Amino acid sequence: MRIYLLDDDPKVLAANGFLLKAMGHDSQGWTEPACFLEELDDNTEAVLLLDLAMPEMDGLEVLAELNRRRSPVAVVLLTGHGDVPQAVKAMKLGAVDFLEKPVDARRLAEVLARACKCAADLSAEAEARQRVARLSAREHEVVSLVAQGLTNKAIAESLCVAVRTVEVHRAAAMTKLEAANMAELLYCWQLAQGRE
Repeated sequence: MRIYLLDDDPKVLAANGFLLKAMGHDSQGWTEPACFLEELDDNTEAVLLLDLAMPEMDGLEVLAELNRRRSPVAVVLLTGHGDVPQAVKAMKLGAVDFLEKPVDARRLAEVLARACKCAADLSAEAEARQRVARLSAREHEVVSLVAQGLTNKAIAESLCVAVRTVEVHRAAAMTKLEAANMAELLYCWQLAQGRE
């Protein structure tokens, strides 16, 4: 799993990079949020250890931007002097955790394990959204109605088409969603709705 560091203090960046190296992880660091966001590959799952207090763009703003872009990046916020309202806002924005500096290695190891799982989940959501985006407008309608539990006959009546037409659209949707059965189709559909 890729681990990114973003902190405006180069000394803290270096210390956290050293700590991660000692824990067996390679990392890549930035001191400027704008550069990080510009260079970030929005299709690569990763964990970001993110400083909360930065002058140009704070950690909560970076987290909000990652959410807007739907990047599969799990965020752990770091702060030297966090308060409860900031922690609550961070968690509402989807942060995995909120750690105080200097970071404790044992606590970081536990949080990284959760963050890696979170990043994998975000990546799976992104992949499901890409598959759903392949659907035609009619296939999208059919899958939406299937997800609501409607039968082919009920869908046909709802869309004013023949049952055979629904079957054709449903089969095409299953191919595009790479679903071998109905359970996989519904799982992909629900996953794509992840951060709606």
